[in-house]
Amino acid sequence: MAELVLQYSCCNEDARSELAALGVRGRRVLSIAAAGERAFGLLLGDPREVVAVDRNPAQIHLARLKAAAIARLERAAYLGFVGIRDASGTDRLATYRKLESELPDDARQFWAGRQGDLERGLLFSGRTEVGIARAAPVFRLLLGSHVARLRACKTQGEQAELARSMLRRRRVRAVLALIFNPISGRFLLRDRVYYGDARRDAASYLQDRMVETLEHHRFDDCFILSLFFDGDLRKSRALPEDLTEDNYTLVQRRIGRVRFETSCVIKYLERQPAASVDAFSLSDLGGYLSVPEFRVLLGQVERVASADGAVCIREYISQPTQRVPWPASLTRDHALERRLQVADRSVGCTFVCGRKGGGGVGVGGGVGASGGAGGAAQA
Repeated sequence: MAELVLQYSCCNEDARSELAALGVRGRRVLSIAAAGERAFGLLLGDPREVVAVDRNPAQIHLARLKAAAIARLERAAYLGFVGIRDASGTDRLATYRKLESELPDDARQFWAGRQGDLERGLLFSGRTEVGIARAAPVFRLLLGSHVARLRACKTQGEQAELARSMLRRRRVRAVLALIFNPISGRFLLRDRVYYGDARRDAASYLQDRMVETLEHHRFDDCFILSLFFDGDLRKSRALPEDLTEDNYTLVQRRIGRVRFETSCVIKYLERQPAASVDAFSLSDLGGYLSVPEFRVLLGQVERVASADGAVCIREYISQPTQRVPWPASLTRDHALERRLQVADRSVGCTFVCGRKGGGGVGVGGGVGASGGAGGAAQA
């Protein structure tokens, strides 16, 4: 059997956007599992159940371990275990030994061969995160003075003006083109999203998205920028929503509502009854599917969505919704999509949101440039 490859180990999304788009309170939600946080962040909206699906068993093994750790550990201990805060490799292994009895056999077998990943901290063991860590010194070498000036700005307006000026410079555009292209995506970042179907020009697209993001958010409030520039999150003042000081305990109380499924999302949906899922958090799944596969996915979402089912799709480098007819029964909410594009702090995403029957989207919580996750006040 081929060795399982852990592609992602760290969250790269702002869960406030999905919470605003989907209105998950009391609802059954389907989420892409990835590194786990995509599903965990949805717990802040008080869903009845979150089904975290991923066709890569390694991602499910990671998400299960994180869920077990959240259930058992206080926040400071969790941050040390996953590598956001300092801890020794010996301490991380000791923590894992306390958690492994909570895992199924296949997950224990997976982690038995990855002692080094456990010692370093889970958040930086994925193939993409290793690639980002390799790229980070290039960013610091070529753009270090620019980023230092951004971080030193005293006001949002000052930072916005500097970002617009900086990202027009030929050197900065050249660095983005050097890192974000199909060749480096395949061999440095090792992430299919940079060379998959229906993609747009990554460097020019990210240049535009960085300008818009930095017009509305401070650099250090966007943890994905810290990840790419610093190579980790140890210096970041922002964290994924499920790990913030205000939200961790709430996620911990609800972590048992997450159910994990190792499956291709399309195959999983084909096995579900019609009208059985209330909300779909599909991330940028389209970047990892062919255009024909994405067409099939949307057809299954339309069939499985409940009468007021809501859908939130992120589009990063790929734009498959530009190549595939949108389901007739799902009404797009273009105003919401634009609001999320401005408010979202994950830098690289635009949004496609819809709801069956054309009802209001985002009934379960709001999202803003400085706002928190909706629905986080009740257990």
